[in-house]
Amino acid sequence: MAARNLVKAVGYARRSTDMQERSIPDQQAFVERWAAEHGYTILRWFTDDAVSGTSTKGREAFERMIHDAENGRGFDAVLVYDISRFSRGGSTEIGFFLYRLQQAGVRVVFCAEALPEDDGGELLLGVKSWQAHQYCVKLSRDCIRGAVSSIKVKRSAPGGRAPYGYDRQYLAPDGQVLRSIRHLPDGRKQEFDAQGRHVRFIPGPEGIGKVRSDIVRYVPGDPAHVKTVRRIFDLCARGYGFRCIAIALNDDGVASPTGGRWNHRQVKLILANPAYRGALCYNKTTQGKIHGIAADGRPCAKKGKAAERNSRDRWIVVEGVHEPLVTKQVFEKAQAETARRHDKEGLHRPTQRYLLSGLLRCTHCGLNFWGAVLKLYHKGIDRRYYVDAGYRRYGRKVCKSTSIQAEALDCWVLGKVRELLQADAEGTQAAVDAFVRQVMARQKRGTDTSAVERELAAVNKRIKATVAMLAEPDLEDMDELKTALVDLKRQRETLEARKADSSNEKGRRLNEASLRKWAREKLERLGEAADGKVPPLETRRLVHAYVDRIEVDPHKCTGVMYIPADAGAFLAAEHIRRVNFGSPQFTPAIRGFHAQQAVEKALKGWLACAGVCFPMTHDLRALFDLLDTNALAVPEALRRLERLSVYAVLFRYDALGGPPDDVDFAPVCQEIDSLIAHIECATEPSQ
Repeated sequence: MAARNLVKAVGYARRSTDMQERSIPDQQAFVERWAAEHGYTILRWFTDDAVSGTSTKGREAFERMIHDAENGRGFDAVLVYDISRFSRGGSTEIGFFLYRLQQAGVRVVFCAEALPEDDGGELLLGVKSWQAHQYCVKLSRDCIRGAVSSIKVKRSAPGGRAPYGYDRQYLAPDGQVLRSIRHLPDGRKQEFDAQGRHVRFIPGPEGIGKVRSDIVRYVPGDPAHVKTVRRIFDLCARGYGFRCIAIALNDDGVASPTGGRWNHRQVKLILANPAYRGALCYNKTTQGKIHGIAADGRPCAKKGKAAERNSRDRWIVVEGVHEPLVTKQVFEKAQAETARRHDKEGLHRPTQRYLLSGLLRCTHCGLNFWGAVLKLYHKGIDRRYYVDAGYRRYGRKVCKSTSIQAEALDCWVLGKVRELLQADAEGTQAAVDAFVRQVMARQKRGTDTSAVERELAAVNKRIKATVAMLAEPDLEDMDELKTALVDLKRQRETLEARKADSSNEKGRRLNEASLRKWAREKLERLGEAADGKVPPLETRRLVHAYVDRIEVDPHKCTGVMYIPADAGAFLAAEHIRRVNFGSPQFTPAIRGFHAQQAVEKALKGWLACAGVCFPMTHDLRALFDLLDTNALAVPEALRRLERLSVYAVLFRYDALGGPPDDVDFAPVCQEIDSLIAHIECATEPSQ
């Protein structure tokens, strides 16, 4: 055949892995032989090596071929070995790309299929496209079944890198150790023999051969990494957050799993991984394009083809497979502490927290503002800011970058609080009067239990009647009566609880004069906080009680502060805290014991920070004297807390005197707050 009559074509070849299906050289040889026999000349090849055909995304050669065909192609046909090499995405995806090529004047020929060029050929094309896709569907199900069986039955670790601190150990079916693999920060892998001796370094891209019958276990790896993992869990269990842990590790020069600096995400992933308590964990994420994995290990339909994180209820966890790096108790304590901090959002840190943490919220993304420190190296100073968590955590796709100088915003909020209290003296006094009247009226109503008792007697009578009806053998509405009986029992429980609360109120009488005094002191204290005369810890608590929230619009650069309608709402919120503390179920001895312990631990913590040795004592006066001896000044007003010593272990410290009869624990709480705030300021490192 003359060269001028040959059809100009390009070839396309693809394989999923180097172990599956026909190799690329085999495909090219067949297509070139077919082209020579049927009058085609192949100008060049487009090849996707080790790329799945379930989607065209990520197949660079395929996408480049489509682009060239639609933009001054220079060829009239695409030659492919068969439909499965072109795509396994199903009839819809295959039809879409065939249509695009047809519109560009390019014909696609599947050399090994021999499809007729009539209506029957079009029908066969659809069937074979479906078959090509079903091959992937079946393969996906088989892979999931095998992977889940390997985890649950063989108890063999999944593929990929071992968790930080662990090595992958390969075992024969009889339990004999074959070798161990350690992943290094630079991407290489280090191989050890059965005795733990170094064998070789494996380059990053090079795979690790594995026999199907091999069992993989996690074993403790580098001792330094193991020590770091245990330190991370210990810090978390002690109340440190992800960011604080990362800072502590970076300050000590500890390298991260990637060899660089630690960040909060790396710490979070370690703390959430059940592998560190000795469990295998699978299905944290769904990487497959066709199926996901349900909680019971069966394949389930997947929406979309992008990778996605799975909720914890879908994780497949097998306990007790390998040696844990931390005890189960430490692991669970870290999880509980993480959950507690998550629930409290910006309020989780008890100390060194920003004034408005947890109050600032972005109107655009709905997330809180974080406190952050910006280092101005050219000026040699650090500046504190509130920054949008949406941008800091997720980037511009969620919200724009917004930062507010913390000092300026704190001053503005405190100034507004001061203005409101000073500008409305008459309204403040009216709020105190209304608050006192409301509390006293509620107390008077709470002492009357006759109505509750009458209603409770009526409910008990109806319960007895319903039970009697259920005893009749020929009753048809049995299920309806059972439901009614359950509802009546719930009503009885609610009424009994109301009766008990009313009885408790009788033993807790509030004096109108003391209540009015308490309300005035609270408002005065709030004014002092606005003037900067109150320690930071107490200032934060007062501001959070008075300010409901501050909403910031990042696009308009404006913000709105929401506060109670009047001072009465603030007093009501504070009164709940005061009344709950005075609950009759806590005797004075119990309240005194916890108050004494708070003061004792705070004083001993201050002495420890100052490097002062202290005796094993519960005597608060001895601790206060030890502070004075070492030039650690305590305000004289706070030394009144010495009287709490008697509540420590009463019968072992008779020499300290009997318990006082006139201790009001509400001001005691304020004094303890002030003491802790004073110690915070004294121990806080200078900026």
